[in-house]
Amino acid sequence: MAKRTKPKDAGFTLLEVMIALAIIGISLTVILHTVNYHSNVVYANTTTTMMYQAAKEKMYDLEETQVQSGGTIESPKLTFQNVVLKSQLPGIVQLITVVTGYGKEVTLSEFVVKKEKLD
Repeated sequence: MAKRTKPKDAGFTLLEVMIALAIIGISLTVILHTVNYHSNVVYANTTTTMMYQAAKEKMYDLEETQVQSGGTIESPKLTFQNVVLKSQLPGIVQLITVVTGYGKEVTLSEFVVKKEKLD
C-alpha cells in the first residue's frame, strides 16, 4: 500500500483569505450603492411620469372648459392650477396647466382657439 503524502503548502494562507474577503466586501458595497442609486432614479422617473400624465388630463379638461381652476389630484401630494390667458392674436387663448408635488413642478402650455360661450 502506498502512503499518501500531504504537500506542505496545502490550503490558503490567512493573508489570501483576508484579501479575498476585502475584494468581496468592496464588490458588495459597489453593487449596493449602484442598486440604491438606480432605485432612486426609477422613483424620480415614475413620479415625473405620473405628474405629466396628471397634467395632460388637466390640460384636456382645460381645453374643453377653458375656465381657470385649481385643486388636488389623486392625493394631497399633487396640486394643479389651470390658467387661461389672452394672447395678442384675436380669438386665441393660451392654456397653462401647472402640476406640483414631490418637490417638482410640471408645466404644460398651449395656444388654442377661444371657445364661444353659449348663453
